[in-house]
Amino acid sequence: MIEIQAKLLRGPIYFGGETIQCLITFQNIPTIQKQSSDNNESSSQSKQSIERLCWANVQLHCFCLVDEKHVNLDQIDGAVRGGLRSITDSWSRRKRSSIALETYASNDTSFHECVVRGEKGLIVYCSQPKILFCDLQLNPGEVQTFVYTENLPLQLNPSYSSARLKYRYKLTIGTQRIGSTIHLLKIPIRILTIERLSSFMKNGESTNGESNNSVINTSSDDFQNDSSPLDLILHQIESLTCHRTPHTFNITNSLGRVAKFYIFKTAYRLGEDVIGLFNFGEGTVPCLKFTVSLQTEEIIADEYRNSSSKSQSPLITTHAKCQEFALNTFHSQMILTIPLTATPTFSNQIVSCEWKLHFRFIINQNGQQSNPILYNETENGVQCVAPRQLNVQTMTWDYPIKVLPTHPSHVAKGFQMASIGTLDI
Repeated sequence: MIEIQAKLLRGPIYFGGETIQCLITFQNIPTIQKQSSDNNESSSQSKQSIERLCWANVQLHCFCLVDEKHVNLDQIDGAVRGGLRSITDSWSRRKRSSIALETYASNDTSFHECVVRGEKGLIVYCSQPKILFCDLQLNPGEVQTFVYTENLPLQLNPSYSSARLKYRYKLTIGTQRIGSTIHLLKIPIRILTIERLSSFMKNGESTNGESNNSVINTSSDDFQNDSSPLDLILHQIESLTCHRTPHTFNITNSLGRVAKFYIFKTAYRLGEDVIGLFNFGEGTVPCLKFTVSLQTEEIIADEYRNSSSKSQSPLITTHAKCQEFALNTFHSQMILTIPLTATPTFSNQIVSCEWKLHFRFIINQNGQQSNPILYNETENGVQCVAPRQLNVQTMTWDYPIKVLPTHPSHVAKGFQMASIGTLDI
């Protein structure tokens, strides 16, 4: 028996532009066979034999799964076949034109057909396959170890999951004995992306280390020249999210001012808290209650929608919510935590995912003309009595924000993803 073990050296989460490193081990493990003697006594014996493998291959795939009630899969397939996606080299554009379980290109190998068998969706990216060995012979107890590396393109789609569209990445190790079927070991990985990363990385790799991005400030040229892609990406994220400039908004309607709202920045990282302050003391319209929701808005491009759903509304997903009663309150706050399992802001020609704060205020429609709280004087003091009915009005407001990734090790805390896979053949 041969045991195959694959271990992602830095975990299962990576940025586009990084290098995946996977340690792949093949070990010949002697099997234990039970034998029966003449007196019906059973005994175990170790069977030791030389094992041979014809070849082993490694490849990374991205599968795109869609709800065909809302998304036109044929239109996406046409875009992939036409090479409209600039996420990989010319070799990959020739190879990723296949639909799992439906279509196979004439130049695909049996390994490729075996990979897509059992998978749903369209392959929108596949790395160049790398052969680990040909004709490997393992003596009993012998171990052979290989290191697989793959440079991820900068313009990959991020791992994403919604009711209408999904992007999933899998690293596949395939091997075969002589005259046997192909055995596959698949390890899911998660890809994080950040907008405008490609231009920054190109500037970081230049000889003079200059950057045209006014947001990025490096202390020296040596930083970009000597840093790894992960360091450059984290530096850009830190530069975009560290600025704390207070923004003040007057929330008003036709009746007057409801409140003042203060927020300290507009770009956040996964796992970070979105903090805002309300000042109802300067308002002229009583606010009874407010609700703030942290939401993502998914919009499918018109050319990729089904004809039956051309007028469909964006898909809204609520990730966190804060609600408070605000009557007779001068100040209040909101704290919303961005989940580590969410997908940061991104867009491509098929779908866009934008983040926003959705505000909902319930106000007294009569304004300051009537006080919704009734006061009764008693021997013990003043008693406040709430009215049975109120003439209220609901007003809403959306405030867009940017959500960026954070360190992959922090994101991994929100997932139960294994970085080690094992297969016995």
